[in-house]
Amino acid sequence: MAINHKNIPSLSCLIVFEAASRLGTLTKAADELCVTPTAVSKQIKKLEAFLNTQLFTRGKQGVELTPKGALYLNSVIEALEILSSQRIPMDDEHNPLPLNIEIGTCFSHFWLLPKLDDFRNKYPEITLNLVINNDRNIGDNADYDMAFFYSSMDSINKNNHLLFAEKVLLVCSPDFLKKRPECTDLSQLWQQPVIMLKETLSFWEDWQSWADVYGIEYQPPQNVIQVEDQVSVIQAAVNDAGIALAWDWHVRELIEQGRLVALTKPVEFNTNAFFLSVSEDSDHFASQLFVDWIISTERAYLNS
Repeated sequence: MAINHKNIPSLSCLIVFEAASRLGTLTKAADELCVTPTAVSKQIKKLEAFLNTQLFTRGKQGVELTPKGALYLNSVIEALEILSSQRIPMDDEHNPLPLNIEIGTCFSHFWLLPKLDDFRNKYPEITLNLVINNDRNIGDNADYDMAFFYSSMDSINKNNHLLFAEKVLLVCSPDFLKKRPECTDLSQLWQQPVIMLKETLSFWEDWQSWADVYGIEYQPPQNVIQVEDQVSVIQAAVNDAGIALAWDWHVRELIEQGRLVALTKPVEFNTNAFFLSVSEDSDHFASQLFVDWIISTERAYLNS
């Protein structure tokens, strides 16, 4: 049933009426509401005119409710308590909206998921919906709250936070190195078993671009295992299958754990980087908490 809005007085009138009724004087109500006594008097007169009845009797000691005023006060208190009680359930800070996050397989597997327990401990009330997407078009952010992506350095803007500059190195497992100690000699690199992606995007760094920056001549490897994605590249290296080309944040913890060894120092590329993009439509409380957590976690990671 439609509500007849003409029968509802202004909220400011009801708030003033409740305060004056509870405190017993217009002056005390004015002090509590940070307005003048004249403003309170005007609101009471406005409400009485709207209801076409007298709500207070006025005396030297203050104001006293009339019988009709006392009856109306009960309804006003009930209505205001209902409105007041709904603030916390409606507040994103207390009941944050779920976050829809798009993320690449590698970032999810090697960086975010191992650290996510910290976020969950701090903010258990925030639901995270993680969606794997390795082909996100930058700027196409209508259907997510935030996304992790790999792009050119000029993608930096107010919505895109730079996380990692691109650093690439060669790694293998300790057992592979024991079996093939000659793999530390980069002059024999292209004769060693290497692990490569079947396909790479045109703007991704690859073995040839790494060789160009590292300063060695690229040759098509003679002993290759091809896999579908970078997670499989790293897993194959961990399982002694050969030498892998990896980003440093993919493998740093695996190196620290002794599951991989670095054959080269990281080479930094200045053209691409890894970003966190926040949708312009994602302005609720949970988004800012997640961004702040990512940035602080990333800083601690880089400084470790």
